[in-house]
Amino acid sequence: MAKQNLNIGSSANDGTGDSLRDGAIKLNSVIDELYTNLGNDTNLQINVGSPSAGQFLKWNGSQFAEGALDSLTSDLDVAGNKIISSSSGDITIQPNGTGDIKFWAGGTGAALTYVDGADGKLKYSNVFATAGDLPDNTVHHGMFAYVSGDTKARFATSGGWVNIISESSSIGLLSDVDLTVGGGASDGQVLKWDGTNSYWYPANDETATGGGGSTQNLFETVNADSGSTTASAATDTLTIAGGTNISTSIAGDTVTIAMTGTLGAPDQNVFTTIGTDVNSKTANSASTTVNFVGGTGISTDVAGDNLTITNSSPNVVQNVLQGIAGDTGSYTANASDSTVTISGGGGVTTALSSNTLTITAELSMRNGQNQNENGNVIFDDNGEFERVIGPTIGWNISGSTSNGYSFTGAGMPASLTWNPTIYLYRGFTYRFNNQSGASHPFKIRASAGGSDITDGVSGDDEGVQYYTVPYSLAAGTNYKYQCGIPSHSAMIGDLVIV
Repeated sequence: MAKQNLNIGSSANDGTGDSLRDGAIKLNSVIDELYTNLGNDTNLQINVGSPSAGQFLKWNGSQFAEGALDSLTSDLDVAGNKIISSSSGDITIQPNGTGDIKFWAGGTGAALTYVDGADGKLKYSNVFATAGDLPDNTVHHGMFAYVSGDTKARFATSGGWVNIISESSSIGLLSDVDLTVGGGASDGQVLKWDGTNSYWYPANDETATGGGGSTQNLFETVNADSGSTTASAATDTLTIAGGTNISTSIAGDTVTIAMTGTLGAPDQNVFTTIGTDVNSKTANSASTTVNFVGGTGISTDVAGDNLTITNSSPNVVQNVLQGIAGDTGSYTANASDSTVTISGGGGVTTALSSNTLTITAELSMRNGQNQNENGNVIFDDNGEFERVIGPTIGWNISGSTSNGYSFTGAGMPASLTWNPTIYLYRGFTYRFNNQSGASHPFKIRASAGGSDITDGVSGDDEGVQYYTVPYSLAAGTNYKYQCGIPSHSAMIGDLVIV
């Protein structure tokens, strides 16, 4: 209710104040409000008692009395403020019994960091999916973290996050160990220090200088006339065993190999049997003598330990040949300097260069003929045969980009120099020898720039090309010969079928 004051009037008993009844009503209202708000309408529930500094009113089950803040009945919101101790005192958070002290991230999830109430140890989960998820190393200098993506632990330094190797990590992860030297480590190798490059690398333990145990293999591999053995440990044993009539013994650092059989007579046969082209000699005692006797033109001599066999006759010049026979006639050498002359006959020439004899067969041409055209037999520019099935007329063709094609041979007059009209008879075969090659491919076409004629055409348009004119063509048909390179527009002429 609103505040009510007793009206005491202007002066005593002046009749202007509240009556006794009105005053009592106001007083009762105030008392009721006090007992309602500070009690249970019957009794007041606040007992100040004898409070001390820092205490506050605390409900004890029946009333509010002085007390200390020793428990919370709901979450404590610091509202941006701090919990601060005084006089450099400690701030102690102590759960009851084995309860944990938990540190939550946000309002949901799980407490990833906590103090275990059972053993008092600080425990936490500090896992990141990738290295890129790690926080700033300069802000979190000294922090430990684990990345599940590559299963590596790390700690933060001012220079970055540093990987931590474990007992299951390869020694090759150390910065001063290079296991890639020599293609990688192999069985039995050790790590050796490279002072120039300042790293350890795998190598065979061959020098036994510095490092290593005091016991080293005395050998790596031992080979015998048959078989071999390779040491696989520092405790391997090499046994030196005697064979037939051989014994072995070791005393101190000395191995003694002794012959146990008899050596036999001091004088032994130098030979058992010596054979020649016709006879042989077998030694029958240690004193048997073999005499080396020279034959015709041969002398022998012994001086000290040397046996000398000398050809004492002049060297004899031998005939290179004894007899040579031909299809007709023969020749027999009668002296070491006899000479055989190999001469060419009809259509054959011979030539001798150093130790090589060359025999060449040349075909005989009829008068007025040459190697390019001779009846039904065709020769190419190398003088080799080309087989044709019937009478053939041929031309040699040269080309000029600016002037056109030029033809020689087969009755072509010299006056027709560039792109002459060629008349072709049905049923005849024509040979076009394009000596300009790939510079001016010789195309036979239905029209200027048209499709290539293929019926009856064979060979190579950059070399020798044959055209057998089909009988099915009508007389007067006009084809074109044309350079296959489009920019050579001047190289075109007519092929007229007659």
